[in-house]
Amino acid sequence: MGRLSRYLARGEYGQLRDCPLFESDFLQVTRSGEAASQVTVAIAATSPLLPHPDLLLLARPVPPSPPEPEEELQLLGLLPLSLVRLSLRSLQRHQLRVRLVTGRTFYLQLLAPPPRLPRLFGRWLRLLFLLREAGGLLRPLVPQRLPQDPPRDGAGLGEPEPQ
Repeated sequence: MGRLSRYLARGEYGQLRDCPLFESDFLQVTRSGEAASQVTVAIAATSPLLPHPDLLLLARPVPPSPPEPEEELQLLGLLPLSLVRLSLRSLQRHQLRVRLVTGRTFYLQLLAPPPRLPRLFGRWLRLLFLLREAGGLLRPLVPQRLPQDPPRDGAGLGEPEPQ
């Protein structure tokens, strides 16, 4: 059980307490590749009725408070996967690209011991592929504008219809 799973199991976020998670620690990096901050990322299935995961969770470590010897997590965001586009940024650097519906993009570099890094990143890529195959990540981030039906009888046009 990962740190985020243990954090959620305490019950502060009741509905998320028992949902299955796939989580890892990442380093948020800038476009040029400089380290910015550490973040825990998880993909969750919030309902057993759904065929695929539907939620992206983001958390960051916070320094331990005096009675607690372990580092705590602070949940930063719960984002429906329909509002997020996850993709590969760099296979060599083990980086993912996260694009939000608002257009904001950020980059995540997987943190893991070197011997485990390729295998764990491979699991993330398989998860992205499965979500993409399921259509979860292929939905448009912004609702597509449908073409308007042509006005009937010239209504709404600046010029009358030719006769």
